[in-house]
Amino acid sequence: MSSPGRESHLRRRDGQLPQLSPALRNLTLSPLPEAHYVVIGIDFGTTYSGVSWTWSKAASPDQIEQVHKWDVDSGSARNQESDKVPSRICYDDRGKVLKWGYMVSPQDENQAQWFKLLLSEDAIDQGGAKVLETKRVLRKLKKTAVDVTADFLRCLWKHAIEVIELALTKIAVDNMTFRVVLTLPANWKHSAQELTKKAAIQAGILERRLRGETTFRMVTEPEAAALAAWREAGMRWRPDLQLGDSFVVCDAGGGTVDLISYTVKSLEPLRLEECVEPTGDLCGAVYLDERFESTIRTIVGEKVYDQLDVDVKAKLFENDWEFAAKRKYGGPTKTPTVYQVDIRGYKPKKSGLFGKRPSSTILLEQGHLNSIFQPVIGQIVDLVRSQVSEIRETTAKKPKAVLLVGGFGENNFLMNQLTKTFPVPIQRPTNAWGVISRGAVIKGLSNSVETETVTNFISKLSYGVLHNSRFNPSIHLSADRFKSRLTGEILAREQFTWYLKRGTSVSKIIPVEYHWTRLLRSSWDLEGIQEDIWVSDQKIPPTRLDSGARKLCNFKCNFEEDIYIQLKEETAVDGISKYKELDYTLDMKIAAGELNWSVYWRDQKKGAAKVIVEYE
Repeated sequence: MSSPGRESHLRRRDGQLPQLSPALRNLTLSPLPEAHYVVIGIDFGTTYSGVSWTWSKAASPDQIEQVHKWDVDSGSARNQESDKVPSRICYDDRGKVLKWGYMVSPQDENQAQWFKLLLSEDAIDQGGAKVLETKRVLRKLKKTAVDVTADFLRCLWKHAIEVIELALTKIAVDNMTFRVVLTLPANWKHSAQELTKKAAIQAGILERRLRGETTFRMVTEPEAAALAAWREAGMRWRPDLQLGDSFVVCDAGGGTVDLISYTVKSLEPLRLEECVEPTGDLCGAVYLDERFESTIRTIVGEKVYDQLDVDVKAKLFENDWEFAAKRKYGGPTKTPTVYQVDIRGYKPKKSGLFGKRPSSTILLEQGHLNSIFQPVIGQIVDLVRSQVSEIRETTAKKPKAVLLVGGFGENNFLMNQLTKTFPVPIQRPTNAWGVISRGAVIKGLSNSVETETVTNFISKLSYGVLHNSRFNPSIHLSADRFKSRLTGEILAREQFTWYLKRGTSVSKIIPVEYHWTRLLRSSWDLEGIQEDIWVSDQKIPPTRLDSGARKLCNFKCNFEEDIYIQLKEETAVDGISKYKELDYTLDMKIAAGELNWSVYWRDQKKGAAKVIVEYE
């Protein structure tokens, strides 16, 4: 909005409650008309990414296909069939894409990994050595995080479309529209969400097709996981699950671990409500990789490790870690588990195991493994504990289950620790690694808000506007008091009205509306009107402007000059000056993960903006 010091600054009409927008008060939502379309779910992950899909004429809603064949180099044939592909990409010195996914070899120069974390300011500092190396490569190639993400998504998208065309034929796919759903970590801020969407657009995913526009939505990873896990983890067949019961979804991925909890509001059809503020942290499986590397460095020595060939390190991570101890270790046992790790070129001074062990082999014993796993898994257990405690406090009963999904969710140590810690069933889908992209497809099958499985969200930010209010000594600070030079009213400057408050359960259907008044000195003032949307991450948002709030975005209102003529002229308190009052409404409604802000004057739309909702 315009500068708070100006007399034309926004003033809220007092004593009103949020109302439905006039244009939407009698709106009846109906499904989209039936048409042939393909739904594509993209799970863009820190370390691995996956794609699932279905189409409108599939035999059943459960018929969701997963892309599981990927282009590989001859030396990596074992990875040709997999539910996911590595989130890696390699460039030549001019910045042209050479390879991606499984085709990227450890010795390839100019390769980028973990670049997803570069989209989030909060994640950059916790990305470790691989993020630092990727930042170095991007500086060298003069590319941004959005550029490299777009390049990778373009490769992933092209491959997925080729797979779909092989299944349905190219001519059939060309005559269908696309519904694309891209998943995001639940704790990402607006800036990271916007950068991800920008990368998707740059990758060509939203390009118009022969049969019409491609619809694009974003959904949090835990919500997508919940939708698929409900079907695949046996939750819907549990006879003890009743209306009002809750469950936790723990999405343990490569970089982030997100938790979200739902209460069952309807079983047929399934309707879920978020019941507490979700949580998340950067404690995914990649942090096990860093601890594993640190352990190997300690065992063989820094100098020896740094001199190891790149291929040796790659084999070490892939064969002896990624597909061995990392996935199979189940935690401390009475009979300690020992893993042999072969490091070609390593020659220890002493040979262990009574001299029978090859000199290049080291042993990862239980103590080593516990030091790798315990800190990271301990963080996840604490996150689950906090979520369970919040559910008990909010619903007065414990959750019926914890659904464990994501690639790290397949780890037995994590599964065992959760089972020991919490007196509720820990359930895991058959394929926890690929569940998120399948859930994204289920999300994309929803035709309208009325068919959404999750009917609300818990906002993790407050959203509102800054304005002047009539001064109330019992509410406002004397420092904010001032007298209007036009109306003579005693006002409080720079006060907030929050349309949506943090922690609030918000319906995806009902919009919120407030009425506002602006004072205009001339028709020129109509041209400078803009609406500023503010946010606060404080549990109790500020009532007046301070450091606890920040401006999120603004949008210009298109008030025609001839509107000024239609407004009634008023005389200022000085008896000389003239002004007019512009009364209008600013409403906010929620759709597909966005807050839609609109300005109306006499039921005519004069401005609008879409803001991606930062929801838990």
